[in-house]
Parts: sequence; structure tokens; C-alpha cells
Amino acid sequence: MSRWARLLRVGRASGALAWTAAEFVALEAKLAVESEDIDARAERELQRWCRGLLRIGGVELRLDAAWPPARGARLVIANHRSAYDIVILYALFGGSMLSRAEVAGWPIFGHAARRSRTIFVDRASPQSGFKAIRSIREALQRGRTVTVFPEGTTFPGDELRPFAAGAFAAARGLDVDVVPVGLAYPAGTEYVEDTILDHLANLTGRRRLPVGVAVGAPRRPEGRPERLVRACETDVAALIERARAQL
Repeated sequence: MSRWARLLRVGRASGALAWTAAEFVALEAKLAVESEDIDARAERELQRWCRGLLRIGGVELRLDAAWPPARGARLVIANHRSAYDIVILYALFGGSMLSRAEVAGWPIFGHAARRSRTIFVDRASPQSGFKAIRSIREALQRGRTVTVFPEGTTFPGDELRPFAAGAFAAARGLDVDVVPVGLAYPAGTEYVEDTILDHLANLTGRRRLPVGVAVGAPRRPEGRPERLVRACETDVAALIERARAQL
């Protein structure tokens, strides 16, 4: 990459981050004076903020889905390739996310995560994992959507890694839909070894970023969680191929 191309990318990324910060300050000010249900209002405003962030980042969502998806309590299951996964899925589904504990400390995005009632988990702590499973189940019982990346972290490419079973166990026996989603990005945009700021600069510095998103038919959390895990792995793997075909 030439020096001028690098400077242009840095400039675009800086502008996107400045817009993000300004919009979030405005969002917080708006929520401070609202009298209606603050959680419902916060979710709608955060979804609007996420859609704006995708626009200013040049993201072109290419959807393959029966739209709109079912409403009510949902456990959304997706592969994990980029920090934009969170923004995209929140813009589409709202609700809460399961996220690693470090995200809570990220500038701007950490505060947005806390505002959206993200369920944080310390992957090195079994106790934190058990607490997260209880929190997922409680959120689903309240009728909320919860989005989970059961691979546990980000990976490059389209190969799917084995799913952890915790979120599936949390949904067992509940009247909820388990919604599989496949995501596909151009090569070189995955969040693997960069710092989060380098990764965001790589994403927002691009003139355009097509992202394939395929949403599958929901399943019900019946029977043994292990069987649902295997079925959802198969679903998501097929949906990644469908998402890749949109690029």
C-alpha cells in the first residue's frame, strides 16, 4: 500500500470514529430526557447507531434471508470473523450479546456494549462461564434476543470451528427460536492478529466493504443440547456458503 493510500485509509478511519463518538454522545443525551421504557428506547437508538456506523464504514450488507426474522425471544447463533459482526447482528436483531470481558473496556464500543446489556464472560474463568449461561437463560425467559458466537473467538476464512454448548444448554426447554446466521467477508478483513484499533482502521478505511449475511430457518431447543449444537453447526456452515455467494 502506498503512503497516500495509507494516509487516506487512516483519515477515513479517524472520521468514522469521530462520527461514532459524536453520535453516541447525542444518543446518551437523548436517552437522558426520555420518559418511556429506557431499555426499549435504548435498543432502538442503538440499532439506529449501528446502521449509521455501517453506512459511514462503507459496509454493503448483502442479505440472504426470509425477512423479517421472527420476533420474540431468540437465540441467534453465528460464526465470528470481524468486530463488525457485532454491529451487523445488533442492527438486524437488537437484544443482548454474549461477549468476552475485555470488550467492556474498549473506547466507545465498550460503553455501547454495557448500554445494550451485553453479557460479558471471562473465558479463563469457569465460574464466569456458568454465570453467563444463567444470564443468557434469564434474558431469554424475559423475551429478549441473545446473540452468541459459539466458536468463542474470531477466525479467518470460512471454515467453521466446533461450537461450545453453553448457550444451547441455556435455551434448553424454553419457548424460543434458535436462529442460525452465516457471515462472509472479503479476504484480509478478519479480526485475527491486529489490535482492535488496527482492525477498525482496516475496516473503516475501505471505500466499500461488502458483507454477506445469510439467515436460516429457526430451530427449537428440544432434546439434548449436543444434538442441537451439531445441527446448528451444519446449518451455519451451509449459511456461510450462501453468504459467500452474495459477495
